[in-house]
Amino acid sequence: MNNIIGLYHERRLLEKAILDNRLAGAYCFLGIEGVGKDAMAIEVAKVTNCYEPIITTEVDEQNNEYQSIAACEHCKSCKMANSLSHPNIQFIYSIPGGDKLSDEQHSAIKEEIKLKVEDKYHKMVIPNAKYINIQQIRDIKKRASLSTVSYGRRFIIISNGEQMNTEAANAFLKTLEEPQPDTTIIITSSKKEQLLQTILSRCQQIYFSPIPFDDMVTYLSSKHNKSNVEARLIATFAQGSISNALNFFDDSINSMRSQAVDTLRSALHRKEYRIELTNAIDNILKSKDKKMFGLFLNLLLIWVRDVYSIAVLRNTELVINLDLAERMVKFHNGYPDANLLNAISKIEQAIGRIERNVDPKMTFTALFIELRRIFLQIDY
Repeated sequence: MNNIIGLYHERRLLEKAILDNRLAGAYCFLGIEGVGKDAMAIEVAKVTNCYEPIITTEVDEQNNEYQSIAACEHCKSCKMANSLSHPNIQFIYSIPGGDKLSDEQHSAIKEEIKLKVEDKYHKMVIPNAKYINIQQIRDIKKRASLSTVSYGRRFIIISNGEQMNTEAANAFLKTLEEPQPDTTIIITSSKKEQLLQTILSRCQQIYFSPIPFDDMVTYLSSKHNKSNVEARLIATFAQGSISNALNFFDDSINSMRSQAVDTLRSALHRKEYRIELTNAIDNILKSKDKKMFGLFLNLLLIWVRDVYSIAVLRNTELVINLDLAERMVKFHNGYPDANLLNAISKIEQAIGRIERNVDPKMTFTALFIELRRIFLQIDY
């Protein structure tokens, strides 16, 4: 299943089930938002229904051989699965309430499905869509009672299953209690605690790991045309979640990184730094957005850590800002005796204060005064 990012253990587990023809009747894919639970569900359905699946022999880290299976991507079944139009694959998601959807709502849903087709990791956001309703579950039950079209296995994928309202969840439980042959139901959820325990108990639960850093960088570079540096910066903040990574696309990471470094330089001017530093802090605070404050401080933190790695440890293995390596060395040469570990600690403390909703202007001002003291080695 080569279209899946990371999730090596989970992938092998499901590939083996497909190869052994032992797919369960119901799964619940659990894990943090944005690790590819929907993408995996769709991929499992596609591979299982592929007319000419590709089976290869792989070698794991312990040099043990195992078989892997992937969709051919060329047959009619694969093309239908990729467009979410396969008759054997029913993809369920929350929709707006009401007896009838408006033209505007239909258009919004159509656009979100289009984006999901283009990128199975896309997080669908439909205005006013909060619940999976009882009628959708009735449709599931009706289709589950039918035989598969002509080939393969029927899949019913319920995205964000915790969004089933009470009536829908209770109705769905009955569907699970009456399993149909050649049918697999897959529920995806990042909020296990909101699913009925009786539903969970009837599913084989698989916990999905966060996406590894290097895999995230590759995805951002190849799928979203991010530069290596920008991809590495975004991946650092994403914490293994593609949803988190995509949230940073609206923010100019490189621009904010430059702003963070320039603000530090303003604080380190030998004379008449106060007005320039005050203006720089006021500019940061214009957004009045706690998320942006945290992002700014984290970019500064990463930059100082990279200075320490390059100039002190002489190690570039974990450096994020590789494009600024020469600039970081020059910066360190300007303040060779500065206690960089102390500076890192002060920035981490400031991040904690922002998270605890301490006054941002006071937090930023105190931080840069502390950094000035550390780098210039002066006492107040």
